[in-house]
Amino acid sequence: MFDIITIFLVGILLLVAIYTAVQFRGKFPKRTIEDVAPFLRPSEHDELESLLDPAQETNFRIRMSPQEFKDWQRRRIHLLREYLLRMSHNALVLIEWGNMETAETGNDAETVRQRQLMAQELVQAATEFRLYSFLALVKLKLWLVMPSPFSLLLPSPSLPAMRHLFGIDALGSYKRLRTAASSLSLTHGLQFRDALLERL
Repeated sequence: MFDIITIFLVGILLLVAIYTAVQFRGKFPKRTIEDVAPFLRPSEHDELESLLDPAQETNFRIRMSPQEFKDWQRRRIHLLREYLLRMSHNALVLIEWGNMETAETGNDAETVRQRQLMAQELVQAATEFRLYSFLALVKLKLWLVMPSPFSLLLPSPSLPAMRHLFGIDALGSYKRLRTAASSLSLTHGLQFRDALLERL
């Protein structure tokens, strides 16, 4: 029995190592400002705010029958999941760009230092949102795969409850990410800033 458990654990570690190696090999090489906006996915942050609005959900919960609300809420869970997948992807792109910016050098030490500080702020904000989106996506997936008997016994999940997870405010975190991305991209010019914010 001990041998089977050992083989199982070694197999899992091997799979994790292979997955990590494949992810590392497929990583975008040296993401610069030109490689940011074209790789961002439309995130619809206004729609995210609407999905997490407690007043809207309460209004529909009152006006609909329990079964109608359950069906409506399930569609909204899928929609929230889609937006979070896009935003999480965008956060990863911004982390890669921010990391490249922190390594940049130049003749004007003060300008380089300011840009590096902005890049560090972007990486921190994007990492925080990536953590939030990972936790939220796990929770949403659990809601979607919950067996029917359990879903009949329990009330429909509340999306506004997803606004804060483990001390992270979803909307505040994404706003901080957008502000940091805007500040850093502005150092490269208005054109880059506008193109980036249009996608975020």
